Amino acid sequence: MRSTTPLRLLCAPGMPDYRINMHPNEGADLGLMMTSYSVTLGDGGYAELHLRNDCPKESVEVNPRFWERLGKPSKAVLTLEGEVLRIEKR
Repeated sequence: MRSTTPLRLLCAPGMPDYRINMHPNEGADLGLMMTSYSVTLGDGGYAELHLRNDCPKESVEVNPRFWERLGKPSKAVLTLEGEVLRIEKR
């Protein structure tokens, strides 16, 4: 199981509901090296996780609806265990 440090959780209007963007440096903390991954979320949903150089460092971008479902946190820690991604608000 690998985790990130607390990351800024950015609300990105116009993103698809199922998409999560993060900088490749933070992806490396989770052991991710390719540009995109299909993951199962801790709540049982599914998402596409994309590592993008244009995403600000030390942050993760999500759709506004997903951000609201998480409780509108300003920071979160991502934990990856196998193909299951958990997002814990901080």
